[in-house]
Amino acid sequence: METSEQASRDPWPTRAGPDAVGDAIAGIEPPVPDDRAGEPIAVRRSFAFVDITGFTSYCDRYGDREAIALLTRFRSHVRDIAARRGVRVAKWLGDGVMLVAVDDRPLVAAVTELVVRCAALGIDTHAGICAGTALLFEGDDYVGRPANVAARLCDVALPGQVLATQLRGPLPNWVEDRGPFSVWARGVGELDDVHDLRVTPTIAVELKGDGAAA
Repeated sequence: METSEQASRDPWPTRAGPDAVGDAIAGIEPPVPDDRAGEPIAVRRSFAFVDITGFTSYCDRYGDREAIALLTRFRSHVRDIAARRGVRVAKWLGDGVMLVAVDDRPLVAAVTELVVRCAALGIDTHAGICAGTALLFEGDDYVGRPANVAARLCDVALPGQVLATQLRGPLPNWVEDRGPFSVWARGVGELDDVHDLRVTPTIAVELKGDGAAA
């Protein structure tokens, strides 16, 4: 029989009533009878799409084997940076990638670093980021405007650009914000409050000294 002293030492005490509200926020709330597996649920996430610029032309010019080698280097950088920053690779998209995070700042850090490091390898990339509420579908896919906007911002971004919107909180202190401004994006129309995010010159120079930036 457990004594009160033992209960006080229990690192995982049973929680109930008003005190359990914090569990819901943390995502560790107990299951309820009307939960139905597989139903879409609304979640707030940060989405990014990163594409290699001019990949089709690269294939035509250098051939499939060189193109695959380029793509392999790109994906290796994506995996390494995403893992270190705590960002998830949601899916590979041929010459691009979709990234997802539960917090804006690690995603911004991952994408801006990725663009700089890829440039060091002679791989031009461009990216779009958007945060907001989307439906999590079948546990690993997302449906909603934030994901669509991120993809469309990536489409209109120039080589080396990271276009972002709807972010919350301060940026990492080594990322510059060149905005806001408006852009027109196919399928979503005019987007206001768009920001062009860049690694600060000081950090870029340091990376270049390590052979990691162009």
